[in-house]
Amino acid sequence: MSAIPPKKLPRGRTNQAILILILMAVVLGLVALVLALPGFNIPALPTPVPTLPGAVQATPDAAQLTATALVSSPPVVRVESIVITGGVLVMIVLAAILREILQFRDSTDEK
Repeated sequence: MSAIPPKKLPRGRTNQAILILILMAVVLGLVALVLALPGFNIPALPTPVPTLPGAVQATPDAAQLTATALVSSPPVVRVESIVITGGVLVMIVLAAILREILQFRDSTDEK
């Protein structure tokens, strides 16, 4: 049996593979940066409703206060889970592209 030497990738394919690896590193770096920086989950403060000067202020009912307090609280969004999921999806796509680059064979090699 004769050993078949491994074929080298053409120069263009090598550059593409290096570019994909750089993009993977950038995606991982951005995900790590977003997770490391504080301040992405700060809830927005509701703006107070202005009152007209000279308007008669009536004492509101306790049920009205509870209902308005529940409505005015802003939702809290967890950005970390969105960033992690997006980063994983991008990494899957980049890994699939890298796999196709490394497995690509020219039609002239098979003849």
